Amino acid sequence: MTPLDVITIFERLNVEGRADVPIDGTVAGFAGWLADAWERLDDDDIALLTSVGATLWREGFARRGKRGEALS
Repeated sequence: MTPLDVITIFERLNVEGRADVPIDGTVAGFAGWLADAWERLDDDDIALLTSVGATLWREGFARRGKRGEALS
């Protein structure tokens, strides 16, 4: 599988409406998975995956701000 194949999957999920998931739950689930996998990952994988997590968190923060919700 190539990076383009994976991006195509992302695009398809979005077009099909299956990418519209609760962002807070997604961030929490991803953080849990990453915490469990941390010891098996190399430094490059950790850097990449924590960047992905930070991007997800930022998007969740931005969505909450647009809805005017208080952060907990």
